[in-house]
Amino acid sequence: MHAIRLHAFGGPEELRYEEVADPEPGPGQVRIAVRAAGVHLLDTALQRGAGDELPFPLPELPVTPGREVAGVVDRLGDGVAETWLGQRVVTHLGLVNAGYAELAVRETQALFPLPDSVSYEAAIAMVGTGRMALGVLEVAAPTAD
Repeated sequence: MHAIRLHAFGGPEELRYEEVADPEPGPGQVRIAVRAAGVHLLDTALQRGAGDELPFPLPELPVTPGREVAGVVDRLGDGVAETWLGQRVVTHLGLVNAGYAELAVRETQALFPLPDSVSYEAAIAMVGTGRMALGVLEVAAPTAD
């Protein structure tokens, strides 16, 4: 598969489109054929190497960034119900978990099934950046004034 990998902190010129090994789902996990990947504010801070803007330490490089993906389940790990196969899903992958790739792996309990009426792109906005925006509004508690 192909993935976008970060080899050095800096601008977009540090990202490389590379061929890497396909991930395989472990027990309780599925593999997702990615149709859309989100670019979260934390992904951009990671890319720049802005550790002071991150709630986690900078990872060892090279790394495949990407915290949220939407796509279709194409492979099942041990113990996963067959009903997941072919399911449209969206998920938040965790801190730095290889979403900028053609394939991603995640535990079934972290998946949200997508109805056909929701686009992959809209689902990404809801699971990542949209969730963050709601959190900001809750903390800021804006009023009509």
